[in-house]
Amino acid sequence: MGLSFEKRNLKKSINGVDLGPKLMKPNDIFSYQHRVQFYETDTMGVVHHSNYLRFCEEARVAWAHSVGLIDYQKPESASHFAVLETRVKHVKPALFGDVLTVWLQVRMEGIRIYFQYKIQKESEIISLAETTHVSLDKNLKPLRLTKEFKTVMETLVWKETWL
Repeated sequence: MGLSFEKRNLKKSINGVDLGPKLMKPNDIFSYQHRVQFYETDTMGVVHHSNYLRFCEEARVAWAHSVGLIDYQKPESASHFAVLETRVKHVKPALFGDVLTVWLQVRMEGIRIYFQYKIQKESEIISLAETTHVSLDKNLKPLRLTKEFKTVMETLVWKETWL
């Protein structure tokens, strides 16, 4: 798998919104953009609450790909991190057509991986979320984090707490 980032011929934008992850420099906070689609809303045009975790998942997978931990050509490379806990605070509604930026920070403590997300529409905070993950083996038993993962984590700094 390695830490190298291999360029792929993936769709880079939809409706003028850059879908690709922003490659991180050490100590950067990762960002990911998502345009709200019609199917993600209710009859009032408001994003259904269940979609915010999906937006976080999209950002988490894009982050892992950008740092070389997930290979889109090998979907099984993303399957070993189980969600242990989720928490979402809904601050303001997002609407059909809104362009949302999902900011992501990550840190580890022992075998747990903590992700923190801030979802914004321009400068307005729409939602704040946290997810906790653990690495599992094929028998669903907790695993220690790989040396590769720890190496990536050493380059990151948790800048601030949002939730």
